Amino acid sequence: MISPSSNPDHVGIQMGLEVLKKIGLKVVLGDTTRKLLTVRTLAAEDRLRAKDFNWAFKDDSIDAVLCATGGYGSLRILDLLDYDMIRDHPKVFLGFSDITAFHVALNQLCNMITFHGPVVDIEVTKGAEEIKIGKQELEMVLRQLMGQSEIGEIKNPPGGMMLMTINEGKASGRLCGGNLCLVTGTLGSRYEIDTKGKIFMLEEIRESYYYLESHLTQLRLTRKLDQASGIIMGEISETLKPEGPTPSVEEIVRERVGGVRKPSIWGLCCGHGKHNMLMPMNAKVSLDASERRIRVLESVVE
Repeated sequence: MISPSSNPDHVGIQMGLEVLKKIGLKVVLGDTTRKLLTVRTLAAEDRLRAKDFNWAFKDDSIDAVLCATGGYGSLRILDLLDYDMIRDHPKVFLGFSDITAFHVALNQLCNMITFHGPVVDIEVTKGAEEIKIGKQELEMVLRQLMGQSEIGEIKNPPGGMMLMTINEGKASGRLCGGNLCLVTGTLGSRYEIDTKGKIFMLEEIRESYYYLESHLTQLRLTRKLDQASGIIMGEISETLKPEGPTPSVEEIVRERVGGVRKPSIWGLCCGHGKHNMLMPMNAKVSLDASERRIRVLESVVE
């Protein structure tokens, strides 16, 4: 377990570790998680976070790399990672939110399948029921990655959002994307997200209506939405509403995303909401937007 972005909450880490140990995993903590190396909100300075990341992939005794938390800082260390070495040592990689930048880089530069899903740090600020759900979903995801349960159809759990069709139709392609802010943060760099012929997934939390519209517009101007074969909008949580008249989130999504006329749905539990389903990034998936169904079309764990 490494902390390649923000400093994790060590109470939350202990709760997550209990889940890992419960299902029989032997956990090795990287320096960024085990030691107090905090720099501002970051788990450690850039060089040390990158060193931990490279170590976790190079060490052949490690089968999977789990991120302790997201937060902020992933884009800062992309240029410090050894992609040639990582390509030669592929392994399970799990995380979401700020971890999106690593998914994009590893998918495109190392041709790896990675997994967008829960981090180990359980959010202790949430209510007892949400903490319980967080523990249960972390265990479920890990069992999927261990091959103990199938990764087939991806659908919202009971109590999750209701999936909605934006544009009808069917599409297939490799899955790409993640957090909206991190995706747009790659634009113009060597890590710029490639959406051509792919199923493009996006989610976001605690941003203003202006922000959402601006960043979705940026993805239209750079043709990232147009080039995708299909689009999955995850939850857009806890939107900040300014004073005065503003469009609703649904109006923004339907106008900005729906306007590209690609098969698309909205409301998948893959991000910062109450639930966080496992998404195999860079795996081939199919999207039936009319029936609101997503299926994984290849084996993604051995």
